[in-house]
Amino acid sequence: MLILVIMAVSASAETLSLWYGDIKKGEISARNNPLKGKDVAIEEIITALGLARTGNLQGIVVIIDGKKMEFWNNSSVVRVNGAIVSLPYPIAIEDGHWWADSKAIITVLDQFYSSIGKTPGMVWTETGQEPSKTKEIKKETHKEVAPEQTKPAGEVKAEPPMPMKEEKKERVSPVPFKVTSGSKMPIVVLDAGHGGHDPGAVANGIREKDINLKAVLQLGKMLEEYGIDVRYTRKTDVYLKLGERTAFANNNKANVFVSIHCNAMPKGKNAAGLEFYIMAPPSDKDAMQLAIYENKEISGGAETAQDVQRADQKTRLLLKILGDMQQNDKINESTTLTEVLHRSANLSGLPMRKVRQAPFYVLRGAGMPSVLIEMGYLTDRAEAYKLNTAKYREDLCGSFAKGIATYINEHPVTVQ
Repeated sequence: MLILVIMAVSASAETLSLWYGDIKKGEISARNNPLKGKDVAIEEIITALGLARTGNLQGIVVIIDGKKMEFWNNSSVVRVNGAIVSLPYPIAIEDGHWWADSKAIITVLDQFYSSIGKTPGMVWTETGQEPSKTKEIKKETHKEVAPEQTKPAGEVKAEPPMPMKEEKKERVSPVPFKVTSGSKMPIVVLDAGHGGHDPGAVANGIREKDINLKAVLQLGKMLEEYGIDVRYTRKTDVYLKLGERTAFANNNKANVFVSIHCNAMPKGKNAAGLEFYIMAPPSDKDAMQLAIYENKEISGGAETAQDVQRADQKTRLLLKILGDMQQNDKINESTTLTEVLHRSANLSGLPMRKVRQAPFYVLRGAGMPSVLIEMGYLTDRAEAYKLNTAKYREDLCGSFAKGIATYINEHPVTVQ
C-alpha cells in the first residue's frame, strides 16, 4: 500500500497535462527548474501532438509543409522557420529526456502552429486538472509592449537615482584559443552606437552615445586579455554613418563584429533588461520597430518627418533584400554567436529579456558573425543608474567578453 501511495504521489508531481484549447493532448514528464517553474520533456510533447521528428540524432527537428521547428542540445534558443525564440537557459539532455522550460515551450509551440496555419492555444495544467477557464482558440499571440524609443531634444534632468547595492562578481579568466598555427590573433571589431551630433536615446540625464563608448572601451580591454586583436569603429565622440561601421569591420577582416547600444521606452511605458539582436527578418513587430528606430542613423541622425520616412523605407527595402533567410550564410553563424552570449549572460546572473532578430542596417553586409547588443533601458531609472556605473558595465562586459572568447574558441578560423 505504501509503495502505491509513493508511486501515485511521484507520478502526480512529475507530469504536467498539455492542453490545446479544451482538448487534452497528453501527460508530459516534468521536473522542477531553477526558476521555480517546470521543465518538460520535448520529445514527449512532439509525440503527444502527433508530430514526427526527422532522423537527426543531434536535435529534435519537426518539418511540416516546409515549416521547421528545431530544438538543439545545450542551445539557449529554439528556431521556428528561421526565427529564434529565446529560452531562459539552455536545453539539457538528462535522464533520457530533452528538457526545456515549460513556459517558453508554449511560446514555441504557438508560434509553430501559427506558421503552419493552425490557431495557437497551448496551455499547461497540473495532472488531473483542467484549464481554469477554457477559452475559444483565437488567432492571436502574446505581444510585449513595443520597445519604441524616444529621443528628447536635450538631456532630461532628473532627481539623482537611489544608489543600488551591487553584487560582487569575479572576473572571468581567459580561455585558450584554437587558432590555426602561424595565423594572426583573431580580430574583433567593436562598435559604439551613435556618437557626435547623434546622442542616441536620452533619459534620466544620460546620453546613450556616452554609455555605449564607455562600455566598448571596457569590453575591448577585457577581450585583449583573451589574446584578441580588438579594433574600434570609434574611440571618441565622433559621428559615423551606419555603412561606415560595417565597412570598417569588413576592411579589417574581423572574425566577430559587435555593435553596442542602449534601449529606451516612450513615456508611460516600462521595460528593463539585456537584449541580443542578429541581422535577419524580424522575429516580431517589436523587433522591427526597434530596427526602424536604430536605422534612423541612415539619415544622418536627423529628425524631420521626411528623414524618418526615408529610414523606414530603407529598413523595409533591406527586409525585402534579405528575402529567404538561407540567402544570408552568416545568419546561422550570428545566431550561434548570440546563443553563446545569451548563455554567458544567464550564467553571470544578468537581467535578461530575450534574443531577437531584426533588419539592422549597421549589421548589413557584415562578412562575419555579428550581433547588436542593447545593454539595457535608459528610461528605466534604476537600470539607467546602473548603466552609468563602471562596476555594472564591468559585469556586462565581462559576460560579453567571455561569450565572444568562448565562441571564437569553439569556432576556430584561419585569420587572414
